[in-house]
Amino acid sequence: MDKRYRMAALIGVLLIFAASTLAVMGIVPVTAQTNAYTAKYVQGPIPLDPTAGLWQQAEKGNAVLVAQLLTYPQRLDTQPRQVSYAAVSNGTHFAIYLEWSDETEDVPQLGALDQFPDAAAVQFPVMAGEQPYVCMGMPDNPVNIVMWSADGKVENLVAGSGYGTKGQQEQQARGLHKTPTSPIVKLPPEEQIWTASASYSDGKWRVILVRPTGGVGSFTPSLDPGSEVSIAFALWDGSKYERAGSKVTSGWMTLKLEAPAGAAAVETVTVTETQAAGTVTQTVTQTATVTETIAAATGSVKAAIVGFLAALVIAIIMLALLYRKGALKGV
Repeated sequence: MDKRYRMAALIGVLLIFAASTLAVMGIVPVTAQTNAYTAKYVQGPIPLDPTAGLWQQAEKGNAVLVAQLLTYPQRLDTQPRQVSYAAVSNGTHFAIYLEWSDETEDVPQLGALDQFPDAAAVQFPVMAGEQPYVCMGMPDNPVNIVMWSADGKVENLVAGSGYGTKGQQEQQARGLHKTPTSPIVKLPPEEQIWTASASYSDGKWRVILVRPTGGVGSFTPSLDPGSEVSIAFALWDGSKYERAGSKVTSGWMTLKLEAPAGAAAVETVTVTETQAAGTVTQTVTQTATVTETIAAATGSVKAAIVGFLAALVIAIIMLALLYRKGALKGV
């Protein structure tokens, strides 16, 4: 057999091995996902500036997000992504910081066609101690979602194709549809308790979402210090025409809210920060530093190792077959 053919065969096998390995690594990122994260209890104002030292110095949790493929619209070519996050509470307010890579800053202009904003969402179970279906809940077990988009909107939503066991009369009395007309519903104005601050630089979005710790209404759960809730994330990339169900989502993770070491009176102040989309005013208490996260390695690294070994085995088998056929003799 011609030596050049044998060399080409060997190179082809090695390329197959490399491609298989890269494919596996593309499907399962190496960075471990954080199964449980502790939101530190701090004293003082929670900075609304995403570049503030508190957020940049905080150890981050990591969530791996993959394409949603259960409902329309969906995209089969969507690659996995990762969001880093940190959270704190000061007794009166809860804040969560999100950071993720995005090659383009998508902030559609008014009247622009076929343009969609970048967006992010954080999801909580409505009922304490529950962990409903992660893709927007279930009819008898809904979820509460806060959704931020780069066009300046921040919305407090309830999802699950229903309102659970709360009762239809209550929904009608509160201005909601007696029977939901959509899997996701925007809550009334008095329950729009989230504010946001965002910045885009160096190919990354950095977003802070803030709300009072106490629950409001039937569908916005309490986030009091000392409690524990499940949490999940979703991202949309406007430049990829992602909107509605075309998104990447994470699985459920555990968020633990640290209780204060001792009861102490706190002084409230008002912090006002001007954004590109307007002015955000938030009443918070005086602050300290976040230093610690409980990070746990998950199955993502294990899955990547298994995928690598599988690709290696395939490559070895192919090399053995080529050797038996004489393709590698004399190389």
